Amino acid sequence: MANYKLKCEVVRVDEANTSCQKPGDSFVIGPRTPAGMCSRAFATIYPAALAMRFTEEFTWEKPGDGLEVTCPDGFVVYRLTRIVRP
Repeated sequence: MANYKLKCEVVRVDEANTSCQKPGDSFVIGPRTPAGMCSRAFATIYPAALAMRFTEEFTWEKPGDGLEVTCPDGFVVYRLTRIVRP
């Protein structure tokens, strides 16, 4: 059974939003909200992250592309990718 760690990277931020993450910020997703990440964004990301941890890929996912998730406020877009261990 797969059990991946996930990288969560900020790929886009609405320019009207100045209080949140910046493009390029990244986090490793685990069972708790990573330090510095908005808890509402984490709550939105977590269901997809949980599925990604335990599957090789989704049928709609291009290999290596990951999955993009938008925060509930619509200001930040995060990309989730699996961290493949050698």
